[in-house]
Order: sequence, then structure tokens, then C-alpha cells
Amino acid sequence: MHALDRNTVPTPPCLAAPLAGRGYNHLRGGEKEEIRASLLDLQKHRCAYCERRTGEERDDGHIEHFRSQGGHHHLSLAWTNLFWSCNDEKTCGKHKDKCDRASGPRAAFDPNDLIDPCQDNPNNFLLFVYDGTVRPLEGLDAVDQRRAQETLRVFQLADSAYLRKSREDAVKPYVGAIDSLLSAGVELVVRYVQSEIVKIDSAPFATAIRQYLEGIQA
Repeated sequence: MHALDRNTVPTPPCLAAPLAGRGYNHLRGGEKEEIRASLLDLQKHRCAYCERRTGEERDDGHIEHFRSQGGHHHLSLAWTNLFWSCNDEKTCGKHKDKCDRASGPRAAFDPNDLIDPCQDNPNNFLLFVYDGTVRPLEGLDAVDQRRAQETLRVFQLADSAYLRKSREDAVKPYVGAIDSLLSAGVELVVRYVQSEIVKIDSAPFATAIRQYLEGIQA
């Protein structure tokens, strides 16, 4: 999960106009395409939650309501409530929509307990490790600890073997490059890290990569 700044893209025209009496299901195909294009621009063609590359094909993702339409109909056309999610049935938006049980991984949740990547910086809640694992940061207070745990559970960011392997594979080239540079001295490693950090903003799984590189830099 990566921090997003919604101010970097304009509100889709179809959401900027008066929408009294309309809901998401009233949108026409062209209007949904406007939203899709803006979200992909905002998220740099990555899932808002897991950061995998998505949006290259029309059917490999979907417009996601952070707060569900069922319980928050008044937000169904709120630009601040919309993200682009991958279509993995076991993670991210698809899994969130199945969380309606009494207990277990699919237990119902309070949306206030989830990290909103446009309102919160996931780096302040989650620690991504170079082996692909992710866990709550140490030292969080009880409220933020719960938010980190619930975000990982509801979106299945920690338990998905596919996502763990994908993050590990994304970080691995940087681990290898740094290992090979260590014999040449710390200064060369520092220059490498500084040069790479500025290149990864649009990369899939950029948060895992960035946290690894910043850890080396520290």
C-alpha cells in the first residue's frame, strides 16, 4: 500500500457536476471511463492496496468504493471514496467486499479502522521487509495498531503468498545490487540508493522497495 495524493489529478468531470438523485449505477460507460482514467493516473497504474500493476487491460481491475455502497450510498459518487483495485478475488477490494462474517479473516470490519491511502501515509503504519513480509510498525498506539492489523487482514496484504512473493521479487534486484557494491565501499552504496529512490515512484510494489532502500540509507 502506498501513499496517494488526490490533489495531483483533477476530479473527473462526471463527478464535478451536480449529482442530486444519482448513484454509481446511474453512471454511463463513458463516465466510468473518466473515473477509471483519473484513478489510474493517480495510482500510476497500480492497485491502491497491493501495488501490483493493473489497469493495462480493461478487465484486470475495477473501480472500488472504499466505503461500500451498501452502507454508504451517499458516498457512492464521492471522488474521495473511489480507488482502482486489482481483481484478485483473494485480496484487496474483492476480498474486502466479502468481509461480512462474524469472525475469521473475512470478519466484518469498521471502515474507520482501515488505512485510507489518500488520507493516511501507510509508511506510518506498516513495515515492509525485504523478504516480502509486511507487519504493523512497532511502537504504534492501540488505535493505530488496530488500524494496521485490520488493513492487513481486510485486504489480505500479509497473508497472500502471491503478494509476499511479488514484493520479495520486486526488492530482490536491489538487494543483489547492493550486495555487489558493498566491496567497493559504503559511499558507492549510498550513491546507488540515492539514485534509485528517485526512480521507483511509479514502480509496482514501490513501498516495499523504498522502505528497503531507505533502511540501507539510514
